[in-house]
Amino acid sequence: MDTLVVPEVRADLVWWRWCARHPVASVLVTGFVATQMATTLGYFMPAVGLPELPWPLHNGIVAAPNTPEGTAASYFAGQFMHYLDGIAFTLVFAFLAHPRLPFRDTDTGNFLKAQAFCTILTLVAVTLLVPFVYAPGKGFGVFSFGHGWQFPFAVWLWHLIFGAHLAALYNPGRVRRQLIADRGE
Repeated sequence: MDTLVVPEVRADLVWWRWCARHPVASVLVTGFVATQMATTLGYFMPAVGLPELPWPLHNGIVAAPNTPEGTAASYFAGQFMHYLDGIAFTLVFAFLAHPRLPFRDTDTGNFLKAQAFCTILTLVAVTLLVPFVYAPGKGFGVFSFGHGWQFPFAVWLWHLIFGAHLAALYNPGRVRRQLIADRGE
């Protein structure tokens, strides 16, 4: 009796091949997933002694200023704005920043590119967005240190988590290497 041989299916190889066929769609998916993962972890920051980062709630205050904070309308407006931001910044990373950042085209270099980009996003968030958009007049001050080191550190950690997921799912060098390996098979 003949034995049926089932080829190995590796999800990572399927993903990189799909990214090669759908470069823009894969960046959009990456942006959504990275935003979802970081957002979820932002709600659990108090578990490690850091302040909670409910970005959809804060975005809701900005997106729907005449809606009472914490209502469904405010939350969904904020959630929409938050994901739109996450996906837009992923597009900026993929098509503008990634090709210009100096790190090598390796998995480690890709990770460093994402972390450098997200550290820049952190600096924008703690110097401009938090003190002037999300919480004006609430004493956050320069680099948002007005309430202690934990808040700016939590914002940086949040962005590093976002960046780790960007690097894990967006890696043009890995896509190229996969295409080369597939041609050699």
